[in-house]
Amino acid sequence: MYQPFVRRARWWSALLLITAAALGGQGCLFHRGGTIGDITSITATEIDSIHATDAYDAVRRLRPQFLAVRGPLSFDPKAPPALPNVYVDQQYYGDISTLRGIAAGAIESIKFYNASEAQYAFGRGNMAGVISIVTKH
Repeated sequence: MYQPFVRRARWWSALLLITAAALGGQGCLFHRGGTIGDITSITATEIDSIHATDAYDAVRRLRPQFLAVRGPLSFDPKAPPALPNVYVDQQYYGDISTLRGIAAGAIESIKFYNASEAQYAFGRGNMAGVISIVTKH
């Protein structure tokens, strides 16, 4: 009576272990456009493939989770929600709205840094993370 359940449980456990081993040390991976890519970065090839007009359009269409509200940074209900800061070529550029002023054709890559990575790479004041853009030189 329990034999099929035990076999199914073993099969799912094996699948979970294989998946965890495959992803270990690699970060989260997914399949997009025939290649396996990192969900924390966007390449110029991906941007060209969707014919984006600006950086905001590219991020919105390829990795909308970059634009997600990260929650409040204060208990004050009047405080604005936490959104990532934007850096272009390692220099502070502004808030999310500044992405609309960066032409998609000028972008080499876009990378999202979570709060702890952003604090280490860019310093204090990046509690909601950072969207870092590297332009073509």
